[in-house]
Amino acid sequence: MQNGIVFVYSRKGALKESRDVILSGAKIYAELGEALADKVPARANETTIFKSLGMAVEDVAAATLVYHSYLGVRAIN
Repeated sequence: MQNGIVFVYSRKGALKESRDVILSGAKIYAELGEALADKVPARANETTIFKSLGMAVEDVAAATLVYHSYLGVRAIN
């Protein structure tokens, strides 16, 4: 994890509940919401790691938002 760009739902949640993030000493680059709102610069040429701590349905929704963002789709109907 230390060589990748780590995204999480919540920094607080990841630092409290995610042993692999805690034990690896990985630096969390941003929360998913920050990335989707373009509040952090894109890091397209680096390995991206998304550490999920939520339910599968949340993961699917997040993946859909990321995919549509990549395609340039602004609204999901």
